[in-house]
Amino acid sequence: MQEFGFAVFPRQFFKAIIEELDEDTLARIGRGVVPAMWKDMASFWDQDSSPEGILRYLKKRMRLTHNVQTTITQEMGEYAIVYRHDFGPKWSILMKSAFQEFVSKSFHVEPKISAGESVVSVRFKTNPRSSSD
Repeated sequence: MQEFGFAVFPRQFFKAIIEELDEDTLARIGRGVVPAMWKDMASFWDQDSSPEGILRYLKKRMRLTHNVQTTITQEMGEYAIVYRHDFGPKWSILMKSAFQEFVSKSFHVEPKISAGESVVSVRFKTNPRSSSD
């Protein structure tokens, strides 16, 4: 992950930093940084930065991450993403914004998202031509 400048922090340190940020800042980071990072990483690792390629990358990547579990299912054009983490409720705010931005910009639909203390759930139905525009 050196290609992307990842930094390794102890979990408690990372959680403390997140807790100090206000909700607007977290939402702005979620919208502005995370989806672009996902796209770059999917392009680098899998040579596929399409919306579906990014979802495949996320599913694969999250299997290797101990603090995060992600389940992504797709059936008849309807996606369900369940993202579980142990970084606290403010991290859920950031990830909710990231998924909102990613889905609305990539699939051109508004997702139904709920966020709790340690889970973000995303549901959306794709249009047949939505990701190929």
